[in-house]
Amino acid sequence: MLHEKILIMGMTQEGKKFRPSDWAERLYYTVADYGKNGRITFNPLVNINQEDQSKCFVINMTLQNKNPGIFDFLIDFAKRNKLETRDQNRNLIEL
Repeated sequence: MLHEKILIMGMTQEGKKFRPSDWAERLYYTVADYGKNGRITFNPLVNINQEDQSKCFVINMTLQNKNPGIFDFLIDFAKRNKLETRDQNRNLIEL
């Protein structure tokens, strides 16, 4: 992939809003690390943005090399749920 970032949009490829409404936050917490003391450390290579009245989950492509397991999990999530994906320039991409 020649992209700097992948945006997983909160819309399906059929144009329907993805539910539940807190899906991006759930993903964000799923890929976070939890220390022995219970403190949470969020992954610096992922983020949540607001795009066109909808949330999107942003993946920095560096994640593919730094943590391929998390990267594959996130890409698979987008594919399984048939979510719209875009590059850093907001161009539609197919995974």
